[in-house]
Amino acid sequence: MERRPFVAIACTWVAGTAAVSLSHGQEAVLLLAGLLFIFVAAALTGKSTWLITVCCSLALLGAAAQRTAVDNGNTSQIIMPHNISSADAVLTGYISSTVEVDGDLVTLELTGRTIKMSTAAAEQQIREKVLLRVKLRQQAEQQLASAWARGDTVEVTGRLEQPGQAGNFGAFDYRDYLHKRGIHWQLQAEGTDSVGLGYPGQVPLYVKPLRKLDDIRSRIGQLMDALYPEGDAGYMKGLVAGIRSDLNPEQFDEFSRLGLTHVLAISGLHVAVVVFLILKILSWIRVTRERSLAIAIALMPVYMMLTGASPSAVRACLMAMLALWLARRNALKDGFHLLSAAAMLMLIWDARLIGDVSFQLSFVVTAGLILFVPAVTASLPVWKWLKAPLAVAVTAQAVSFPLTVYYFHSVHLLSLPANLILVPFISFIVMPLGMASIVFGAVWLPLGKIPAMLASLGNRWTFDLVDWLSSFGALRTVWSQPSWAWVFCAYLVMGLMIVLLNCRLSRKREEQWWREKESESRSAAAVGDITAPLTMLRPKLRSKGVTFYAIGAGVLMLVWLLWGVRPAAFDEAGKIMFLDVGQADSILVRTGGGKHILIDSGGAIRFRKPGDEWRERRDPYEPGRKLIVPLLLQRGVRELDALVLTHLDADHIGGAKAVIANIPVRKIWFNGTLKDSSAVKELFQLALNKNIPCFAVDSSMRWAVDGTTSISILYPQTADARAADDIPFINEQNERSIVLLVTVYGRRFLLPGDVGAAAEQEIVGSNAPLLLHAAADVLKAAHHGSKTSTSFPWLAYWQPAETVISVGRNNLYGHPAPEVVQRITDSGSSLFRTDVHGEVQYRIAPNGELSRRIKHFTNAGQQ
Repeated sequence: MERRPFVAIACTWVAGTAAVSLSHGQEAVLLLAGLLFIFVAAALTGKSTWLITVCCSLALLGAAAQRTAVDNGNTSQIIMPHNISSADAVLTGYISSTVEVDGDLVTLELTGRTIKMSTAAAEQQIREKVLLRVKLRQQAEQQLASAWARGDTVEVTGRLEQPGQAGNFGAFDYRDYLHKRGIHWQLQAEGTDSVGLGYPGQVPLYVKPLRKLDDIRSRIGQLMDALYPEGDAGYMKGLVAGIRSDLNPEQFDEFSRLGLTHVLAISGLHVAVVVFLILKILSWIRVTRERSLAIAIALMPVYMMLTGASPSAVRACLMAMLALWLARRNALKDGFHLLSAAAMLMLIWDARLIGDVSFQLSFVVTAGLILFVPAVTASLPVWKWLKAPLAVAVTAQAVSFPLTVYYFHSVHLLSLPANLILVPFISFIVMPLGMASIVFGAVWLPLGKIPAMLASLGNRWTFDLVDWLSSFGALRTVWSQPSWAWVFCAYLVMGLMIVLLNCRLSRKREEQWWREKESESRSAAAVGDITAPLTMLRPKLRSKGVTFYAIGAGVLMLVWLLWGVRPAAFDEAGKIMFLDVGQADSILVRTGGGKHILIDSGGAIRFRKPGDEWRERRDPYEPGRKLIVPLLLQRGVRELDALVLTHLDADHIGGAKAVIANIPVRKIWFNGTLKDSSAVKELFQLALNKNIPCFAVDSSMRWAVDGTTSISILYPQTADARAADDIPFINEQNERSIVLLVTVYGRRFLLPGDVGAAAEQEIVGSNAPLLLHAAADVLKAAHHGSKTSTSFPWLAYWQPAETVISVGRNNLYGHPAPEVVQRITDSGSSLFRTDVHGEVQYRIAPNGELSRRIKHFTNAGQQ
């Protein structure tokens, strides 16, 4: 602390902000008190001066107070009547963000000034941001919406409502995400005629520079569309200009699997290349060093805003500005001071940045490179020319690993070689070519196509290598959601290991020095000089102590890894998880032995008339990719022992392609039929390409998954499933649904897909020995609570203690039907609905004890 007082103060400011962000109330007070105790202990033991201790304590408390004030002030000014979550409203204000037009949806942020709601008599004066989503009715409206710009004053008529919450445990929470950005409401509008524009002259003065930068950024995107083929344009926009809206989602997923998405985020490498090019060009035209540095400093904020001002871009540009300013004064110090200053300035500006993933990764990786690379470089037993790049790659991978696991739950073992090969190639060849193509293309389009062609050639090599490396799916490790304590301990262990590494290097350097001096002593004695025998003076180096501590650090690292992996042997409980996937079905089964079965994969039924192709979005919501795969990774699902497709309707198989593409699947069960649908053909073709065996099941089958769990097939009947030699094509799939009875530690879960009353009667009337009359602990209501299923005889036969309906909020079908809800309630079964309660999760202990938890509680309790 004494050697770097400013760094110590900046770190305590970060710690104070983080303490209030990660904990609340008494827990936060205790955490802050513990940190203050450590500061005082450091002063009492002479590790720090009292002046620095007081400064750090004030920084800690000041940061905590600032974050608390920010959180307390992050409330909505819009007053909604009690017990009403949405209302028609007319809002006036101005556009305070870029306008994104994607298919039939326009998204932007408004800074509201007044709002008049249908539920209130008076107009409210406000000053807060509201998210506006405009659903376009006609293709011509796309051009009208594209003309909207930041600063335009508007009057919008629409439906005011709260953003959606996460319906599943551990899923991305959109409402919380917007809340952290100070947005508490979203306004849903229909058609551009619901948005009335004011006069251009009413653009606020302080918004005009941002409006101009938006225009330049848009022109850069259009220029790159003209310079690059369609497959490259989106990628190059993200790489060079930070415009990520046009990135190919599948391409982004491949980069993500290999841990390469950081090359698409404007960061230190991008800024370093830009600064180098600026200084080089200025030196060619004979501009003085001082003036060149001043010009580079002035251009950094412009570059930051042009590239979207992401946390990593702000951090890199701030550090560059500070470094250039200090270099101009010939007072450039070590990089850790610059990093600390950038972190402190950004958190003072916006304390909520501490929770941003990009902010955390950017600063943690940069700090790791500054602190660890010298020791790692000196320790690597490789060729000298390879030491520095390998040390940077190894350090970046190691330091980012805990946060990557915490947020993304998977790490590919080929990530290190992918980064080692591709990051230098992309950063020092492809990216400069991309920048050159923009500069030359702005002067004369054909001139810009020369570097663009070279960059595209480099992209072909990059994409081919990424595609090949990501195909090694078995090398992708999956980690269930860890705690912040696990992340914190990771950096403690890393710090201990780097201290030991530095001790080892120091000992080796000391030994080397003594060997050289002894050699000199012997040489001097050989020519008759009188010298003292250095072997008698050489200290005895304590190598055993260092070795002991190294072994201890290794054991700590092993314990930490086991803590993160958490083998199935540590948790013998079984789980049945009814996921909230909207108007669809998806159920995840975890056996007591740690095996996983996914029953259906969600999906959405899309209605697109001919001529509506313009409505398609660049990255449409796809439940498999956006929801189910992240949830499986978050829950540590390394492979699926079975994927059960109860039938082939879109709301049950829509996410299956994404699941198969991202999670190893050992087998697929289906109902023995096919459907004339391109989605079905693509799904089974993908399964064949991945050599996944597909089994048609019937009521003769029973599977003992392990010693804790068994699955019985109750439907379709055996004769039905074997009626034809060939697999029949049946478009009406509901009555062909697979009905499963899953038993975990003696607890029975009946999962009937979308069958109707006729199939229910057939199952109940069957005398198959497999179907012994016994109450079901939990029933999933068939067909989302449709009135054609979950009949009185069905409920009377199974007598379920609890019933779960998987159904979407405000769905077009009116599910669940009121009569079905009444039948379930009359049967004495407790009812839970995913549209009301979110995910419904059951835990079965080895002794058969059954417990339940739901994502959302309601005032009325059960619905």
